[in-house]
Amino acid sequence: MGKMDNSRIKLASRESRRAAFVFLTVLVIVFVLSTGFTGFNPLEALLAQGEFWNFIAVDFIPPYMDKWEALLRALMQTLYMAIASAGMGAVLALSLALAGTPALCRVPGISSLVRGFASVLRNIPDLVWAFILVAAFGIGTIVGVLALTISTTGQLTRFFIETLDEAAGENMEPLLATGASMPPVVLQAVLPAALPGFVAWILYSVELNIRSSTILGMVGAGGIGLLLMGYIKQYNYAAASTTIIAVGVIVISVNLLTDCLRKIILT
Repeated sequence: MGKMDNSRIKLASRESRRAAFVFLTVLVIVFVLSTGFTGFNPLEALLAQGEFWNFIAVDFIPPYMDKWEALLRALMQTLYMAIASAGMGAVLALSLALAGTPALCRVPGISSLVRGFASVLRNIPDLVWAFILVAAFGIGTIVGVLALTISTTGQLTRFFIETLDEAAGENMEPLLATGASMPPVVLQAVLPAALPGFVAWILYSVELNIRSSTILGMVGAGGIGLLLMGYIKQYNYAAASTTIIAVGVIVISVNLLTDCLRKIILT
């Protein structure tokens, strides 16, 4: 074997290594301060693993379910909640995105206002919206759908704005240079070019909403989470174990399905 040519090996500069060392040092210090402030002891957590696995082995295994109709009904509710909230969120997000894209809306200040509003919707957790809506509407699937719609609107608005920005940059300027007005350009050039990206983001939102709806159900927002919390409160851990497995199966199945659809759409 010939000698290795060290001149071809690109080494990190001294400044980048120093910056990485400083970053890791700060990260360790912050971790130590955080564990001290919260009273969390990593060693105790590791030593307590035996009790955790013993609890799982004794109470959660083997899974058992005697109310399959209730489980299937809750799973379908969760799926419907995710799809309905993604659909409504997409409609609202598209309306906001058209106003929040600077290339499409030339009114000063509107873009920043829309982006700020979407940021508020996006950064408030689903659980907080669910708590507020449960207090207003009571327990039920309507709470889950509304909470997921609010957060989905904020997320999709940001994604749609980025997609429209890219589509407008590639398709709008040549048509405007020919004398075409803005509405036909948006309808016939920008939106068709952005449509595959829209569909991909909506499918991604359905995935996120299925996961989120499980958590929201635990605070009364309906769906599989509400059923799971009921089993846990009844100490029926075998049925809770079956419910958790069912949630995992449907999440993985939807994930695989949406991945296939995205590949078909984007190719």
